Amino acid sequence: AVAKALGLDSYLEFQQGDAFQIFGKGIEKESVDILWCDFGVGRRMKEFVGGSNSSDDGSDGDGDGAWSTVAPGGFLLCHSTLTNQGTRDWLEAIRRGEPKEVTGIPPEEVVELSLLEPQKRYQNSITILQKRSHGYAEPIYSQYA
Repeated sequence: AVAKALGLDSYLEFQQGDAFQIFGKGIEKESVDILWCDFGVGRRMKEFVGGSNSSDDGSDGDGDGAWSTVAPGGFLLCHSTLTNQGTRDWLEAIRRGEPKEVTGIPPEEVVELSLLEPQKRYQNSITILQKRSHGYAEPIYSQYA
């Protein structure tokens, strides 16, 4: 209702389905500029971002996870990553540059920023992951300050 009132509804698309299965069905690869992950998948983060074949047995994802839908320069925003043990373990692996087989994300493709909301005890952080693949670089619009 708010998006419609603001004239923004044409920019949004509602997707309903299982979050672990939806990405291989109907969402084009590298078509999403901002993807908000607002659910507690904890130790299944690798599977969520890497795809249906990303599991704890060390196998690689088949490219149908959340990360495959994020456009170069786009963002995956993950809620409650710093103070939840399951998501924190995954986040620390990203920070260490662990391989895709561990995190679901190729380490050379990601830049991470995490923000803590210290006034809250639960659900108190966000991690912003930017996809920087395929030679992505922001444009330069000016030469002089």
